[in-house]
Amino acid sequence: MTKNIKNDVPYIEIAFDIKDLKLFEKIKSVLRGGYLLIRPNQMSGRYVIKKKEILLKLISLINGSMRTPKIEALHRLIDFINFKYNSTIPQLKIDLSPIDHNSWLSGFIEADGNFYCSWKKSKKSQLLDIIPINIIYYLRLSQRHFYTRRVDLTIKEDYIDIMINIGQALNTPVLIIHRKRNSYEENAYLIRSDTLESKEKVFNYLNNYPLFGYKYFAFFYLNNIHNLIRNSKHKNLEGRIEFIRYSNLVKYNPEIHTWEHLHRFYTK
Repeated sequence: MTKNIKNDVPYIEIAFDIKDLKLFEKIKSVLRGGYLLIRPNQMSGRYVIKKKEILLKLISLINGSMRTPKIEALHRLIDFINFKYNSTIPQLKIDLSPIDHNSWLSGFIEADGNFYCSWKKSKKSQLLDIIPINIIYYLRLSQRHFYTRRVDLTIKEDYIDIMINIGQALNTPVLIIHRKRNSYEENAYLIRSDTLESKEKVFNYLNNYPLFGYKYFAFFYLNNIHNLIRNSKHKNLEGRIEFIRYSNLVKYNPEIHTWEHLHRFYTK
């Protein structure tokens, strides 16, 4: 969230993976405004909102629902709009309600989460009866250590509190990552649903507050895999066939996956 100081025009800009283009077309339709810009490499895009009416509508939707230090950007935008249009939009505080009481975490997962699934074929497998072993699947959610603003280096707020809250809601610890890459140093917090109980928490939550982007498909088929394993159905031939079919569908494929789930997208 930012403002164009040179032209004195406030705006909101959201970056997205090109695989989520259909979702952002839906968001644009629901908000009835804004425009989509696709980068030349066709790998990502931006959704930009400048029209006053649409800005005010989006602010009203998220004001009071934010949970991270990024609320500073929203409050800065509200200050600017109140000054520019002589309005009195209140700066609502961070939402401190339980994580599993609304859909905020779903949006956080859409932005910074991913699902992982891997397995191996047993040596006892036959040509028409593959036996999956060493099955690993989980939600991975990461976030950098600090929220900062490049134009104001005095702002440096830690994400640890919200990550701890998420970890507690999903019954899994928060890991601290310090890794040196070739060109930079990675400092982040990491949450993984490695245990059966944490997987149950993730799937129960996302069945109540669904995803709508391309990660929905990974969740949907991992949820089916989880149910097979939880009920030991992956051990019989029919269940193994289903497991292999689901695992092949976890990775997003625009030629196979449809977006019918967007019909359930929020309209208010």
